[in-house]
Amino acid sequence: MIIGFRAKGGSISETAEFVNCSRAAVVKVYRAWQNGTVQNQRRGKCGAPRAIDDRGERRLRRCVRADRRATVEQLTTKMNQGATKSVSQSTIQRTLLRLGLRSRRLVRAPMLTAVHRRRRLEFARQYSSWTSTEWRQVAFSDESRFMLHRTDGRWRIRRETSERNHPATIAGTVQAGGGSIMVWGMFSWHSLGSLIIVEGTMDQYKYASVLADHVHPYMRIVFPQDDGIFQQDNARCHTAASVRAWFEEHQDEFTVLPWPANSPDLNPIEHLWDHLDRVVRAMDPQPRNLAQLATALESAWLNIPENTFRDLCDSLPARLAAVRSAKGRARKEDLQNLATELGVQVTADLKIVDLKQKIIESRDYDEVFVKEVLNTIIEDRKDRRK
Repeated sequence: MIIGFRAKGGSISETAEFVNCSRAAVVKVYRAWQNGTVQNQRRGKCGAPRAIDDRGERRLRRCVRADRRATVEQLTTKMNQGATKSVSQSTIQRTLLRLGLRSRRLVRAPMLTAVHRRRRLEFARQYSSWTSTEWRQVAFSDESRFMLHRTDGRWRIRRETSERNHPATIAGTVQAGGGSIMVWGMFSWHSLGSLIIVEGTMDQYKYASVLADHVHPYMRIVFPQDDGIFQQDNARCHTAASVRAWFEEHQDEFTVLPWPANSPDLNPIEHLWDHLDRVVRAMDPQPRNLAQLATALESAWLNIPENTFRDLCDSLPARLAAVRSAKGRARKEDLQNLATELGVQVTADLKIVDLKQKIIESRDYDEVFVKEVLNTIIEDRKDRRK
């Protein structure tokens, strides 16, 4: 700034006042520039040096390859062990992204037919006027399966794009995953319901017992004015004749919410299953048998923060708005996730064949999801032409 201001005709005093330094400093810097000992150019790199240098990056890469399932918090702890200068989790996260070591798992999206999309859109439109107030009267329910040894795709690992088939990035399997547990649960904005351990697979007879022993008392206690609404999906055990008869007997106490088929992305309880999974997998030591796994799941369920399940219930208006925007297809952010990860901007002039080729080259995405992305782009273009 001193050299530039002086070169434009500024006096020594004016330059010193402008730069906020002494007159002697102005004279010294400008004279050095005239003598060629100071270059009037920007530094090659601005700002503070990186907290993690090249050697640190190599160490971080080794830590990731030693334990690809390690979280950012765990990697930060490892990097700070024995280090003279500690680094933050945000620094580790930025470095991982710069190294291309992203957290990955299979991209999932509902397998939707034209009928599914139409019914999802009808559902989203039918309840478009519902606000959080109405959705707080709904009790959501579902079943989920948890493996003793995690082989069901919930694990996330860090790897580079080229390491898809590396042995360390492939989930090894044991027979039946070492065993699994089926659970059933329900919750509403007002409170968590029971988490039930299901022996074997849920059928209409077991489900009838769950309805009588858990759903009925929950609905009576939480919604004493008989204004509660019960949500369930369209699993065969939920739609059996005996189950439908039970609901008809209790229709004066609560109603059943019609639910579009193949729409797990709309049910907020799916997020609670993911929450349970994260909590249990962070336990040390890990459950060693099915009894310990059941105890761990029950404990994690009872300790779900109130704001967690309440926020999920309040998210329903936004979820349905996304379905309406996507015209019944899987939510827009899910459908365009693939193109985003590939660095492809979905524009009107994008050639489908180009995007398809990029997808084929990556060979890292679910085939059904790929078709959904391509179909979405094609249909969106048709809509714009109308």
